[in-house]
Amino acid sequence: MNVRIVALLAALVPFFAVQLTYVVAASHGLVEWCNPYLDSCTSISATGRKPPASYLFRATMLPAAVILMAYWWLNHAWLASLHRHRGTPGLINLLMLALGLLACMGLVLYVTVLGERGDAWRTQRRVGTVLFFSFTYLAQLLMLAQLRILQPAGLKPGLLSLMWAVCGTLLLLGVLTVGLDAWDEAYYESVEDAFEWSLSLLLQANFLLGYFVWRQTGWQLEVRGT
Repeated sequence: MNVRIVALLAALVPFFAVQLTYVVAASHGLVEWCNPYLDSCTSISATGRKPPASYLFRATMLPAAVILMAYWWLNHAWLASLHRHRGTPGLINLLMLALGLLACMGLVLYVTVLGERGDAWRTQRRVGTVLFFSFTYLAQLLMLAQLRILQPAGLKPGLLSLMWAVCGTLLLLGVLTVGLDAWDEAYYESVEDAFEWSLSLLLQANFLLGYFVWRQTGWQLEVRGT
């Protein structure tokens, strides 16, 4: 069974969901027209906070969370088969799956209360955001570590290097945000939204590269009856 479409959807659905939500929000005067990746004029949250943009955001991002869950489960199933074939322990694979699924749950927590007022909802959004970004990043690192160890047939080193480069850039941006916040909080607040958009884009880029990993290795899901 060819399941590569799952990896492709994991990359494209969240990306287009955010872009389309921004267009809807801007066209209704809810946020400014700008290039949020450069101008830092609005946050991702602000684009999906009020109707009608909020309807589109929830209708696309909740299914996206389910797709991402499927992506991590399928990666786990694939890498587990490689671990069994090589006779290597699969604990790192289980940890990748756990972090990936927790990241998706964080996305659900965030999306379901976006736009709600109150300290409790604000805390839930913050927790959801931290879970999604940090655990997705860690799960991607664990996936890359396993690919480096297992060396699946057909996987080109250049693609793996590109994925490492994306993860390295994510780490660099993360460290930069912490440094800017500590150095000049007022300036950091003026560029914080642009960092958020860029970090989100890079995370989705690694999901897209994950699709090409599956494609190069020719991996397919085999369902066997009992």
